[in-house]
Amino acid sequence: MILLSGAVLIVLAIIAYQDFKYRAVYWICFPVLAVLLGIHKTIDNGFQSLLTESLFTVGFLLIQFLVLWLYFTIKYRKPINLTNGYLGWGDILFLLAVCFYLSPLNYVVFYVGSLMASIIYALANRLISKKDTLTIPLAGIQALLFALLLIIAHMMHLNFDQDSYTLYKLLPL
Repeated sequence: MILLSGAVLIVLAIIAYQDFKYRAVYWICFPVLAVLLGIHKTIDNGFQSLLTESLFTVGFLLIQFLVLWLYFTIKYRKPINLTNGYLGWGDILFLLAVCFYLSPLNYVVFYVGSLMASIIYALANRLISKKDTLTIPLAGIQALLFALLLIIAHMMHLNFDQDSYTLYKLLPL
């Protein structure tokens, strides 16, 4: 299990490095990450859990992309391509890869939290940099945050691949 976790962290580091440095990531990193995370979740919770929870998280993500597409389509009064200047393929593929590990509740929390961190990064970068156009390494930021989440989960014996753990152990009800 340590080798598997180490491999996941290496792939996350590669994604973060490439996205911050080049604003592009080799596409093969994302299916490798998805497979490694899927194996990790299957070992921890079983194949049935992987399938059902991945379907929920992928469905949530597709709804998010549909809402985003509708927003820009209404705003510009014509259909738009989200991957043409709004969202990179690496960002989409990273979010899909993470679907194979996090439980639905934890996925939503990670998704919202990582988007807020990306906004903070963009605002800070905008203040520092005087460029007219600003690109955000969303997949890189999310890869760093996900790596940090995995390291903290390992050190503190937390389990973010099950909602029951989050609901009963972390949330004061």
